[in-house]
Parts: sequence; C-alpha cells; structure tokens
Amino acid sequence: MSYEFMKLRDRIFAVLKDAYPALRLLEDEWYIIGTSGLVLAGVKLEKTSDIDILTSVRDAEKLKIAWKNRMRKDFDSSNTELFESDFSRYDFGTLDIEIMGGLKVNHSGKWIPLTISDHLHILTSDFEIRVPTLEEQKKILLLFGREKDLKKIKLLG
Repeated sequence: MSYEFMKLRDRIFAVLKDAYPALRLLEDEWYIIGTSGLVLAGVKLEKTSDIDILTSVRDAEKLKIAWKNRMRKDFDSSNTELFESDFSRYDFGTLDIEIMGGLKVNHSGKWIPLTISDHLHILTSDFEIRVPTLEEQKKILLLFGREKDLKKIKLLG
C-alpha cells in the first residue's frame, strides 16, 4: 500500500475515534460512504476533505446536538437539485464530517431514498463502523451520477 493511502486511512480512523463517543449513541444503522468509505473498503485513493456519514433523520438531529460546537455554519451544501437530506458538516480538524440524515437522491425526476443493502463491518480496538461493500458503493456512485462519481467507479474495476 502506498504511504499516502495509509496516511489518509489513518486520518480517517483518527477522526472517527474522536467522533465515536457520539456515534455510538445513534439508534439507527449508519454507514460511511463516499471517498472515505471507498478508502476504508480498500480502494487506493489519496485525497478527501471529509467523511460522509449516511444515517437517519432522527440520528442526524442527535449529532447536531452532540457536535453543536463543531458545526460549520457557513458551509454551503450545493447539489440541492440532486440531494435532499438533513445535512450538516462538522469540523474535526484534519477532516470534516458530513452527516446526511435520510438522504434522498433525485433520479429521473423522482426522489429515491438511499438505502444500503450490503455492507462490511470494520472493527478496530476502539470502535466498529459499517461501510457499504464495493459492489454496493458502485450502485451508490451510479445513482449519484456526477462526473466525479463515475470516475471513481472506473477505479473499482
């Protein structure tokens, strides 16, 4: 594995360790998606600015309370024509965390709730997280359909 890949993976784990006291209080399943999810599933990517967490609206609200001092209030969530969720972004130093509560994706004019059908459990000595399988992440990237998402699919083979 490349040094940069390991460095990013280590940064993701460090931020998750810091975030985990609040994450372990969530009542519904939650998943790490996006670039960080791909990295945790073993894809060799070297850059991301955030960790995307998909969860329920109920749990997104809990995180707003738990992380209120970390919230990025000035962050503009673009792509509102493509995504609908209880969205918020938090400053965790080396990487931000973005929460998408009840994420829906606009596909052909219909709002489709994003659901995860198959996932991996990643265990560390400090916490457990869920990441969609690579096949499931391909489906998510295809559903999103943005140019950057389609480029990531090519990396998955």
